[in-house]
Parts: sequence; C-alpha cells; structure tokens
Amino acid sequence: MDRRGLVQYVRAHGDGVVSSLGPDGAPQAAYLPIAATDRAELVFDARVTSRKIANLRRDPRVAVVAGGRDGTTLQCEGVADLPDGAERERCARAYLDAFPQFAASLSDDGVVLVRVRLTWARFGDYRPGVSSSGEVPLVAVRRVRADEWQLARDLRLDALRDEDAGIAFLETYEDAAAQPDTLYQDRASRAAEGDDVAQLVAVDGDTWIGSVTVLVQRAGSLDYHGLPVEHSRAVVVGVYVRSEHRGDGVVDRLLDEAARWSRDRGFDELALGVHQDNARAQGAYRRAGFVPSGITFTGSIGPELEMVRRL
Repeated sequence: MDRRGLVQYVRAHGDGVVSSLGPDGAPQAAYLPIAATDRAELVFDARVTSRKIANLRRDPRVAVVAGGRDGTTLQCEGVADLPDGAERERCARAYLDAFPQFAASLSDDGVVLVRVRLTWARFGDYRPGVSSSGEVPLVAVRRVRADEWQLARDLRLDALRDEDAGIAFLETYEDAAAQPDTLYQDRASRAAEGDDVAQLVAVDGDTWIGSVTVLVQRAGSLDYHGLPVEHSRAVVVGVYVRSEHRGDGVVDRLLDEAARWSRDRGFDELALGVHQDNARAQGAYRRAGFVPSGITFTGSIGPELEMVRRL
C-alpha cells in the first residue's frame, strides 16, 4: 500500500478507532467516522467539551485503527491539530464529501474539526490464505542527524538551483558548491544537537523533499543580515520544498515542527524574513499562520518584510 492506497482505504471504510492520551498518560479510545484528505491526512469532528479535545490540547499524539471487518487493518500514528481558515475549509470539504449528513454539525460552534497528520502507518492483510503486513511510506518530518551532512548539502544545492533562489536565499549555488565538506559536517552536527539551531527535514521514504532551519537569535547579537537583535527570539531560515511536493502540505508540517521546537524552548513567537516580490512564499507562510509584523528592511537580496507566527 502507498499513500494513495491509504486514502482510498480510509474512504472505503469510513470509520475507525481513535486513541488519544488521557491526563494520566493512559490511552482513551473512541469509535468515530473518519475521512481522508488527498494529502493522506485523517479528519474527524468532536465536541469542544469532549475528553478527546481536552486530551489533544494537552498532547496532540494519536493512534488510529481502521478496518478489521474484512480481515484487513490500517494502523496509524500521527499528530493532531485543529485547523482554521483555508486549511479548515480544505479539511471540511474532504469530511463533507465523505459524510454530507454531518454538514449541520460542522456549523455548530460546539463542534471542532480535527486533522491528524500521519507520522507512521502499517497495513495488514490477514484474510484466509493471506498473511502479510508492511509499513505505508509516508512523509516524515524530523530533526536532521549529524551523519546526514551529505544529504543536507545536496538538498541545499538543489534549493539554490530553484528558479526563485535569487529572492529566497542569502547565498548562491556557486558559493555553496565551493564550500568544503567540513563546513557541511559542522553545520549538520550543530543542527542535529545544538540548543540554538535545529534543521528539520521532510523525508519521503529515503528521499529528502524539504527542509527548514530554526535559529535562536540572542539579544545583543547580530542577526543573519548583520543587524542588532533587540530581544531573544526564534527565526526560520532556509525554507525549501522540492517543486513536485509543493501543495502537498509539506511546508506546513515543517513550519509546524519549527513552531513546536521554538515553543518548547520558551519562545512565544516565530519570525522569518521574506522578499517583497516572493508572492509564492508569502502565500505559503500566511497559510501556515504567519502575518506581517509591519517591519520591513533591505537585506543582501533586496527589500524584505518580516512575518511572525504567535506560538
């Protein structure tokens, strides 16, 4: 089974058991109607006052099992959120396509829509004469490992060959390609283990398809443009997703993980700079919850505006 097969399986079955973590860490299960988006996200609704929502606000990790009646099962793990704006509308369309009879409940202020972005899935087929199971390849978002410096280097060089690289990145392909291996080894080591920097990568099977880096800028230091930092904050740089995966929600997952990493370190805001002419990037950042701060500046690539996301 691949991701498309996963989507078809969930849509064919239409229900499953969702398990969230209770206050004591014990699983709490519920049997629910479940839909799937084209991006292989799972969607269900719940009352605001339900224990599921209380659990997910405290710990967004969930497990989901679908199938079973015909001898096949789909076991999933993922991270839940409550999408809003355009993302909620997209998820709601998938949910209502599957369950048009629930249209009224989605307009109820006491009901919220829950999205689960999968981090792991396994399909099992135990029908008579068949006994097999295997993991479903999904896009995983995780922190880079120190020994992956060559993969990090290759993805960086791919990013710098992008048609918009001139208004997206502070270095050129020629400069990056000329750097010694030791620079990339050191960069990967710090991004894997450091407290002030983390590189987060999106991996589809064995292929890297996207990356972001989060930097902690300390008050009194200089930022990556050489400007003084007035207060300590977390900043996203180096955002890149391969063109064939744009529109699949990969950048949203990378930025969500960057926000989670920053929030875990006590920051209440995540910032980034984007070129004023880079409309595609600005649109992606807005969809991910970033808004213009009102600050503009001129950096080495030209006029930029600052965007921030509250954590």
